Amino acid sequence: MNEKFDVLIIGGGPGGTPAAMQLAASGKRVLLAEESGKLGGACLFVGCIPSKIIKHGADAFFSYEKNASATSDSKAALAESWESIRNSMDRILNGRSSAAIQQVNRLPITFVAGKAQFISSNEVEINNTRYGFDKAIIATGAHSFVPPFKGDGTKEVLTSEVLFQQPTLPSSMLIVGGGPIGIELAQMLAKLHVKCTIVEMMPSLLSGVVEPEFAEGITKKLQETGIGVYTHSKVEEINKIDGEFQTVFVDADGKTQQFLTGKVLVVTGKVPSIEGLNLEATGVSFERNGIVVNEFLETNVAGIYVTGDVVLGAPKFAHTATYDAHIVATNILRGNISKACFTKNSWVLFSDPEIAAAGLTEAEAVKAGFDVVTGIHDYRVDAMAQISGDTFGFLKFIVNKSNQEILGVHIFINGAASLSGEAALIVSRKLTLLDVAQAIHPHPTLTEAFGLLALKILSELQAQAH
Repeated sequence: MNEKFDVLIIGGGPGGTPAAMQLAASGKRVLLAEESGKLGGACLFVGCIPSKIIKHGADAFFSYEKNASATSDSKAALAESWESIRNSMDRILNGRSSAAIQQVNRLPITFVAGKAQFISSNEVEINNTRYGFDKAIIATGAHSFVPPFKGDGTKEVLTSEVLFQQPTLPSSMLIVGGGPIGIELAQMLAKLHVKCTIVEMMPSLLSGVVEPEFAEGITKKLQETGIGVYTHSKVEEINKIDGEFQTVFVDADGKTQQFLTGKVLVVTGKVPSIEGLNLEATGVSFERNGIVVNEFLETNVAGIYVTGDVVLGAPKFAHTATYDAHIVATNILRGNISKACFTKNSWVLFSDPEIAAAGLTEAEAVKAGFDVVTGIHDYRVDAMAQISGDTFGFLKFIVNKSNQEILGVHIFINGAASLSGEAALIVSRKLTLLDVAQAIHPHPTLTEAFGLLALKILSELQAQAH
């Protein structure tokens, strides 16, 4: 064994690097291993950051086209725009990763580029060198899963990781999966002249993810912009024909459909990246979909913790991974005193319109046994929405009727991302309708809808009481 560390961290993404920095700053000797040799993880290189760079570029190109003269060369502008997007991507991603490495280098962290493999519950091998450790954090993230469809085209489908590296865009694309990633990418690509069709196996888009009203609204918006939507449809086969892809699927009516497109993008979910870690050597309990942990994010083996997408059943977001990282670092430093609570998780879907949420959906709250009351604010009556001309959207509260605590906040409007912080605070601090109603929200802003909706539900409850 070469050297022994206080803490081994496998994975240099948002579930690993923040923990490494917190632990090192507190005096722990930390070994941080990252197979790619770069810090930032999937979010930075193949996830949330590159997709938002594409969205920014797609929105800019879409705006340019609306205002361009009839004689403008749209095809040339499109090619130039995609090249510009990819250049921005390279600059921002490499810059952020380099900045993270500089931060790590300022602390007593030993950073090793290489794949880690456990030898035991207190020993690891990286690049043919063995290291000892007292405690460990597994933060290896997740990667796209492609179902085993029939057909010779399956092996050449794109995943979101590969899509961002394409030198050119196809004229058409079939997207398998109508979840958050599929919807975001469909709208971005459509603005860049890619004719998109979404095929989703569940009865609706974003099934189980958003409120039903929001799923209906985003489906309507997709269809209005020429994006095809097939729900309750199952892909059977993907074949390669003369350089194009033929996707065969059975639609909601039981009819067999065949679509010929330039590319096929599969975004049907992610699986944790735990293969090759040799977890068996540690005695850690794990399943195909993640590693089993307790409320402290500790595995069944004392001293081995898990963060981010590898946690079985946890939300798969970069900010949730960072939340996990600080919980685990605190527990390593001070004993198991910090508990994870994923019911207060918040997230944003950068669709058009945007969707943001914090806390429970109505269905989740009912399933959890709460006596639920809900309320909806229609942004068509909102002053700032009217001023901007973007009035399509809603705000919805999920409330525990017994104590008026707001269990969930759901926002569907362009600008929802900027409102998500208040939603997160409401849920995480267990605020009530009265708490929100008594806050003085500035006018005219989209945030004043929070106070108006709280007052509306309070009035309805008071009327029912009489």
